[in-house]
Amino acid sequence: MSRSTSPTTTADARPGLPPKTRSALTRYRLLAWATGVFLLLLTLHVVLQVVQWQQDGGPYSAAEGLGSWVPGADAWVPITHGYLYLVYVVVAVDLWFRTRLPLLPMVGVVLAGTVPFMSFVAERWVTRHLTVTSPAMEGP
Repeated sequence: MSRSTSPTTTADARPGLPPKTRSALTRYRLLAWATGVFLLLLTLHVVLQVVQWQQDGGPYSAAEGLGSWVPGADAWVPITHGYLYLVYVVVAVDLWFRTRLPLLPMVGVVLAGTVPFMSFVAERWVTRHLTVTSPAMEGP
């Protein structure tokens, strides 16, 4: 017997990612955005510290940066970005193990968490690459 000849949608014609790979991609995307946002906050914090240091003339370590507007931000912004980046690296490596994306671009993806705005670019590249090549992907 032949199959039904009803029109298929793009989603029907192209199978999605395996569930474990899809979960890994979701974790990666979440961590890429969180790391990117906190990296932007950290960058703003450092720029404000430099400006405050130059205006006040005191020691650089005495400049509060974001802490002058948000209580404690001079401590929790850098610490939060540091921990998020560590988890981001683990999640990116997990995604690499599951998808076997090219090694050199994945090194760039991991390093993207250290350059302002680049984690957003890397997240789009990974997502687009996996959704375009998903029919060839075979997950565990």
